[in-house]
Amino acid sequence: MEGKGVLLMATKQRLVVVDLRELEKLKIPAVPERAVKVFNFVENGFPFAASFFLRESKLYAFGGERTRVGLSEDRLLSSSATNLDESSGTRGLSSKIYVSDLTTMTDSITRFDDHCLTMLAPKTSPIIEEIEGKIYVLAGPSFHYKDFMPIPAFEVYDPSLHRFETLPTPPFYSRKNYTDPDCIIHGHSVVGTTIYVLAGEKYYSYTIRRREWDYLGKSADEIPLQEHLLPGNNGKFVPAYEDILISFSHDELFAVLLPPEGGAPLIQSLDEVYKDDSTVFWKGEGVVVAMGEHEMCFIRPKALEFGSEVMNRIDVATFRVEKLNSSVSNSLTCRHDGGNCHST
Repeated sequence: MEGKGVLLMATKQRLVVVDLRELEKLKIPAVPERAVKVFNFVENGFPFAASFFLRESKLYAFGGERTRVGLSEDRLLSSSATNLDESSGTRGLSSKIYVSDLTTMTDSITRFDDHCLTMLAPKTSPIIEEIEGKIYVLAGPSFHYKDFMPIPAFEVYDPSLHRFETLPTPPFYSRKNYTDPDCIIHGHSVVGTTIYVLAGEKYYSYTIRRREWDYLGKSADEIPLQEHLLPGNNGKFVPAYEDILISFSHDELFAVLLPPEGGAPLIQSLDEVYKDDSTVFWKGEGVVVAMGEHEMCFIRPKALEFGSEVMNRIDVATFRVEKLNSSVSNSLTCRHDGGNCHST
């Protein structure tokens, strides 16, 4: 949460709140109970695989899948359609929106209230982006649900009108079936007022101004976009700048300075922010998030092996990005403020 030193992370079942100020005081391998709070929203009656969206001091939970009460965690993580409570929502899918007031962090992550609005159609793991003051919501990958996709799959909320509006169905959802490999979204990115999506093995874009989807091709080389901006690269712009991107790829965290008139970008390794030489089993790629105008955060899950014991861990590093004033060349500096934490 911007300006508060609080990091919010969501899995398909849990909402995790990390107090970065408390985290910095700890010495590994201490278990950061004071710094980490966990809320299992599925156990408390909320949908599985909901998507969270932060706006101002409010945290919103959109959509998700309604699963049957009493399922074990192992059962929930199996992708069987029999896990769905088809008597709830639309064959187990939720169109509801829940809201939590983050003004007081003490109990806000455990209290979500029904929002007065619902989406026009239910969506599982929806992709949510705010562009020019409007909230765009696109149906994401399903986990348990295997049936036809409810329409509209893409809609926008206009706060000035206080209502949702249907948007054109993406071409990769034209068959309206979650089981089609071409429907599976592997990544997305937003550049300016254009949303880029990698679905199946094909790239698409949606232009806000034209309100149209375009098919871009199968090869990344066919897309007039810097490699680091392509969907699936987990990059994030530093909010204070329109030309600095922080990204993670091939076990390396780096900053990308995009030239104003195109051409090859300038790339700077950020080893001073994050570098782990330990022998570990990595569970997945790292994620970069913005926490303020200049403040950024990097998160990466992994597993540490101690003999026959495996300890799940999340590495967290916070840092500040600023451009250096120079008439000779474009450059930037990163100041490391970070810490580490174990997952719970």
